Amino acid sequence: MKVALIASIGSLKNNISNTTGVGRYVQELKKKLSQNLQVDTIGYDNSSLLHSVKSLINLNFKNYRQYDIIHLLEPKPLFPFLKKKFVITVHDLFFLRYRESKGILTSFYPKSTLKSISYADAIIAVSSLTAKEVRKYNKRVYVVNLGVSDTFFSTPLMKRKNKVFKIGYIGRVDHERKNLIRGIGVFKKFEEDAEFEIWGGYSEDNELSKKILKESIEDPRIKIKGPFKDEDIITIYDSFDAFFLPSKEEGFGLPILEAQSRGVPVIVFKDSLIPEEVCKYCIKINDELPSIEEIKEFKEKYEKEMIKYAKQFTWDKTAKETLKIYEKEAIVR
Repeated sequence: MKVALIASIGSLKNNISNTTGVGRYVQELKKKLSQNLQVDTIGYDNSSLLHSVKSLINLNFKNYRQYDIIHLLEPKPLFPFLKKKFVITVHDLFFLRYRESKGILTSFYPKSTLKSISYADAIIAVSSLTAKEVRKYNKRVYVVNLGVSDTFFSTPLMKRKNKVFKIGYIGRVDHERKNLIRGIGVFKKFEEDAEFEIWGGYSEDNELSKKILKESIEDPRIKIKGPFKDEDIITIYDSFDAFFLPSKEEGFGLPILEAQSRGVPVIVFKDSLIPEEVCKYCIKINDELPSIEEIKEFKEKYEKEMIKYAKQFTWDKTAKETLKIYEKEAIVR
């Protein structure tokens, strides 16, 4: 069986920053599937509007005759003209609710992407929550969860040596959905000796980034650390006494499992839309952080269960379940 994996050029690079679940998914799936299949990767350039349009045109008119399966690793307006099995992985449908950019494609993109989703022979949804939403557009949906990299379990745990209690965050800083302004507001009310360390990429011209940077200037307990090297992610998690993910919603929420795999308690908002299979062992709050003592008690009580539960999510399992879908779809004509 020969498979074409289609993803952004940035996601296909080996030095991709691990601040997104999508990027990690692309890297790990490519690596794991290549062990059992003949896999080609096809990249598209979404660095600008012009490049995006050119890439989409090229992708739609590309000759896919040599492939048994065409797998688009995140939704795009793609409609392969040849009668080949077409699979799309849907991480979320946030593009229906959040607009990260404005322009001529703002209204066209969501509609055409949904058309592509409905056109696909099969959909892989990364969580039960995503599957529920995407079934409105395509009934042939399989749930295949993301995984936690083996290194998170094989790397020895580092002993934390923090002078103050460190609450951490890893993810995009400049996205509305990540809800960092609310998270910072909750932290600012926290009167105990602690700091909030924020890791992840952002655009300095983004208005949300400017607000967050302003908050860090006004309250020195808020530390904006910025992007990080791929190889440093485990060390960063190990430095946290707690992990705070204030997102409004997540398609999967991989950082939750990554933090828990290192024995770090995770805090989320009760009203956040996060898949139940991911936030099973989270501390769920309204608008007030638990005390340091309460977080320590939670860790003592649930640390072993957190790590054991996170071990259930592996990239080997993701690849095996994906391969089963390929085999099933290749038979169904």
